[in-house]
Amino acid sequence: MRKKKKKEEWVDDGHTIVPMTGEEIPTSSRAFFQGRERKRNVKQRGKSDITGKETRAMIRAFFAVMFPRILIILCSFGLVAAIMYFWLR
Repeated sequence: MRKKKKKEEWVDDGHTIVPMTGEEIPTSSRAFFQGRERKRNVKQRGKSDITGKETRAMIRAFFAVMFPRILIILCSFGLVAAIMYFWLR
């Protein structure tokens, strides 16, 4: 019969392979993350002076501005698809 190999018992000795000091982050990203605050609690933000009616008006205005742009992009994709269809036909 075969003898079973004894497994070595692994013990965590606190040895660190990669230090997590922030030096592993590229310099371009490090500059972005240095001054960044953590997420704030909603309670700390305070009360807004904007009413529900004003909020709905702002959302409506946003969609009124963005709708023509989205429509242009969709029409452009449709035009390219039609050109490809007739060209490869």
